[in-house]
Amino acid sequence: MDPKKLIVVLCALAGLACGVGSSAAREQPPAAVPPAVQPAPAAQPAPTSEQARSPKGTVELGETITLKAGETAEVASKDISIRFSRLVSDSRCAQGMVCVWEGEAVVALALAEPGRGERTSAELASTGRGARQSVEFAACRVDLVAVSSGGDQVTLRVSKA
Repeated sequence: MDPKKLIVVLCALAGLACGVGSSAAREQPPAAVPPAVQPAPAAQPAPTSEQARSPKGTVELGETITLKAGETAEVASKDISIRFSRLVSDSRCAQGMVCVWEGEAVVALALAEPGRGERTSAELASTGRGARQSVEFAACRVDLVAVSSGGDQVTLRVSKA
């Protein structure tokens, strides 16, 4: 067989094998599609009495906080603010879909230390594949714990760097 024809045939077979998004896969009746495997949500620690006393938008080191897009949290023991700017991208597997991998959500945060006039921004990812999952700023570490299914809320953990 001619090498060029062999390469064309192999490429065509590879394309068929990778047809995850093909129309044939989408036209299967719902009963024939196995349920999607969804990653288990990250366990949220129960709020302590100290956390329960913190006003909304204020977080102590070692605590988690949930922010909606556009909301800002202040770190109580530091002169630092953390703002959930926006959802940058979301390739996570939709509910009821069968996916090769779970996908990834990337969010943008703005961090500021007003007393020193310092600011930075960071993009954090829900998995470690495309971007980092934490950022260090002004002796604090901010970890992305979870992103809501709609991408409009994030849960962050703030700790000492």
